[in-house]
Amino acid sequence: MGSLRKLVLVLAAALLAPAAFAQNVKIGIVAFISGPAAAPFGVPAKNAAEFVIDELNAGRGPAPYAKKGFGGATIETVIIDEAGSTTTQVTEFRNLVQRHNVDLVIGYISSGNCLAVAPVAEELKKLVNFFDCGTPRIFEDASYKYVFRTSPTATMDSVGAALYVKDAKANIKSIAGLNQNYAWGQDSWATSSWR
Repeated sequence: MGSLRKLVLVLAAALLAPAAFAQNVKIGIVAFISGPAAAPFGVPAKNAAEFVIDELNAGRGPAPYAKKGFGGATIETVIIDEAGSTTTQVTEFRNLVQRHNVDLVIGYISSGNCLAVAPVAEELKKLVNFFDCGTPRIFEDASYKYVFRTSPTATMDSVGAALYVKDAKANIKSIAGLNQNYAWGQDSWATSSWR
């Protein structure tokens, strides 16, 4: 059974039987709250999560989700700053699961952090939604039951740009790229420089 199908079943069960969540649903939210990625990525993601959760808890979601909270259970969040090393993020993820007892985790912008957290999520059997992570390697390098993503990888952007250049400049002999020297930049270069 695919991860997305499992998530849909879990969410459907929660909506039909909110008592399964005692008093609340606890969600870990992970995004860059500090550092250079905070302003363009993390803070807007955190603000969006807080807005949506406030609306759901107030019963102001669009139909058929206008019931207060998550199937009647209040949604509680634990927000974690994604700034720091992958080792820090793995530790923070373990804390979300083992100390804060979150029901699921939504977040992660850094491809490197996603690559580091995914196997730990599997080990701890904790449902994780990677909402950004541009690297395609999450599911190309491994298979997971508890990890899924709701956004596309950067591959389509890179391949789309390469195909555009190929069509627009048919006589071009070589390309160059200015890519970051970490997971996302390296993966983007690898997918856009195919022949």
